[in-house]
Amino acid sequence: MAASWKLGCDPRLLRYLVGFPGRRSVSGLVNGAVGWSVSRGSSWRWFHSAQWLRGDPIKILMPSLSPTMEEGNIVKWLKKEGEAVNAGDALCEIETDKAVVTLDASDDGILAKIVQMPDVNVSWDGEGPKQLPCIDISVAVATDKGLITPIIKDAAAKGIQEIADSVKALSKKARDGKLLPEEYQGGSFSISNLGMFGIDEFTAVINPPQACILAVGRFRPVLKLTEDEEGNAKLQQRQLITVTMSSDSRVVDDELATRFLKSFKANLENPIRLA
Repeated sequence: MAASWKLGCDPRLLRYLVGFPGRRSVSGLVNGAVGWSVSRGSSWRWFHSAQWLRGDPIKILMPSLSPTMEEGNIVKWLKKEGEAVNAGDALCEIETDKAVVTLDASDDGILAKIVQMPDVNVSWDGEGPKQLPCIDISVAVATDKGLITPIIKDAAAKGIQEIADSVKALSKKARDGKLLPEEYQGGSFSISNLGMFGIDEFTAVINPPQACILAVGRFRPVLKLTEDEEGNAKLQQRQLITVTMSSDSRVVDDELATRFLKSFKANLENPIRLA
């Protein structure tokens, strides 16, 4: 199954996230939903300093709020995305096996977008779906000996600059034939970018046992009818890009794939969410 989504955003930002000139690249996974259960110790939100898109995030972990707690359910967020947070401010209410408690911020910063979408971070192990604990992004890189997919390990715990630097370094190692086995074996989600070859859109083949791969096309200018501040119609040029996700419907069905792409689109069209 493959689903496509067209989105408009600043091409410089998306190129920074999903591609470098002449290379194939990567984007972090994003999520637009809240209120899901997470196991103790897993990452569930990013917390950034004011220097968004530059500083690395502070990784917030679900704390153990009772001796018998194995997981918690976020039932209510008390801060909005993009809102400044001071140490000691209440972030959210968490339901445990004993009670509903409030989680306080441990540092100052800005509350950013949820960056983990657990339902698409899965694989098929031959017998059934397997939920993967970390978001390890496989990046398709073309070399003289064929295609290889170096991995950005635990991408959800990295800032955008760190991801970009990792992609650049791993891509060079791949083309030089110097990747170590642990740098390309595994992965939980793949991204392939053919935009630099002038391809508008395409469908990529899933890399088993992974369940999903995202295919990224080129930026192209289009005219869109909009309104100015006085309500007058005008034509405005926009940059559009098409991304297509292929997914294993045994674990990621049409509805889930559509929700993921909708969230992906919303985040890239509003880059402050990626802070």
